[in-house]
Amino acid sequence: MKTLILIILISISSCNGTKNTTEIESTENTQTEFKLAESDFVILPFNKDWHWIFKNVKPTELTQSELIEIENILKNVVKDNNEKQKISLKKHNEEYPKNKWNETGFELKLKGKKRQYVPVINEKGEKEVWVNFFCSDWGNDNWKSDIMMVHDGGNCYFNLKVNLTNKTYSELGINGYA
Repeated sequence: MKTLILIILISISSCNGTKNTTEIESTENTQTEFKLAESDFVILPFNKDWHWIFKNVKPTELTQSELIEIENILKNVVKDNNEKQKISLKKHNEEYPKNKWNETGFELKLKGKKRQYVPVINEKGEKEVWVNFFCSDWGNDNWKSDIMMVHDGGNCYFNLKVNLTNKTYSELGINGYA
């Protein structure tokens, strides 16, 4: 029972859709070119029916240099999240030495994920991008025109908002497990 409660608490803390914005630190090994294959990402124009992603915004486009900037921010997102997961894992393993885990299930990686970028200009005139990650497109191209939404699936599916104007990210959401 305690393990179930801990899993639920980790899920809630990992998937908090209203996480405070974290300021991005500059990294030494910043990417200078966008290296994703065109078959692994799509930039979708904002659709007003996606009101659950953004409110009171207008669609915009992304440049190559903005894609590079997003990638650099995403590296920090993964680093921040995975450091938090290491702390949760250590705490769990100390509290439950007979039921140790090798991972929490909410660690993130960028490699091997397909992506959807939805760029907008918000009410403040700032450029924001919702980035949606997923492991599989199930062999069809619907993800190139429609938002890929999946319930459960764990860390194979996650999304967040990147504010390119402020170089921040927010609302990291990692899917849970059924």
